[in-house]
Amino acid sequence: MVWELLAIWAVIAASIIWFFHDESKEQRSKLNQRARALARTPAWHQDQPVISAQVTPRDPQRQTEIQRKFLEEMRRVRP
Repeated sequence: MVWELLAIWAVIAASIIWFFHDESKEQRSKLNQRARALARTPAWHQDQPVISAQVTPRDPQRQTEIQRKFLEEMRRVRP
């Protein structure tokens, strides 16, 4: 009876160890694939230069009352 319990726990322990070993091996394999793909592609390649968007002027007619009050207060505080 005791040896059967030991055999069951040995199988359980072996299964857990095998599972974690297999998972870490798979993660290392995926990491190696990603590193290989990154090493073979041109770094930071951009076809066209980055152009920042132009700032549009504020239209006072499209602002809500609270937005107008906030902007007026900001103009008053910051000369």
